[in-house]
Amino acid sequence: MNLERYKSYVELLSRVNNSCVFLIEYNNSFLYTSPNFNTFFGYDIEKLKDPSIEHNYLEKNIHPDDFMVFVTIQKRLVSFWYSLPVENRKDYKHIFEFRILNSNNEYVRVISQHQVLEVDASGNPYLVLGVVDLSPDQRNMDEIKFRLVNIKTGEIIPFPLTEEANIKLTKREIEILKLVNKGMFSKEISDNLSISVHTVNNHRQNILQKMNTDNVVEAINYARKLGLLD
Repeated sequence: MNLERYKSYVELLSRVNNSCVFLIEYNNSFLYTSPNFNTFFGYDIEKLKDPSIEHNYLEKNIHPDDFMVFVTIQKRLVSFWYSLPVENRKDYKHIFEFRILNSNNEYVRVISQHQVLEVDASGNPYLVLGVVDLSPDQRNMDEIKFRLVNIKTGEIIPFPLTEEANIKLTKREIEILKLVNKGMFSKEISDNLSISVHTVNNHRQNILQKMNTDNVVEAINYARKLGLLD
């Protein structure tokens, strides 16, 4: 594999499009990151050159709400990718739109495109290209968006942001989550539902575990994306 050929291409892409471009060995080290990552987002380029730095360093400044969905989509994309025949695994581009802190510590909206360029002898992703650009519409600060595109056909593959089937809350848990979303404390929920505070708190803990979230704010945001609070 001629890595220098790829490096020349991404350097040109960075200069011509004024994009933030990276080239990584999958789950390993950065092979190239354009200087624009420092200019636009304040990342330490020297740190990115450190082979011990993992590629998720670039993800650390994503808006917390967007990051939660971003990680979930990434996990599901791995399953989708391995479900494809080896010869088709380089045919797809992942296009995210999310909010991220810029060099002024302000959230801006970006379009981040990722594509597997090479697979290894076992069909695993080996080389990944990423291109990050500022969105042309900075007035639109909605939550994360995602598209999965077949680069050979131009087809956009249906891929919802969340997968409700993976979250199995009971009717009581959904009921409690809705009341928490209304601003009620555990004692108020206890009185409203005629159950003990201890039972309410147990339900709340179960909700966090099932949704794999650290706090109730994250759980509510996730539930809203799943449509559980409608």
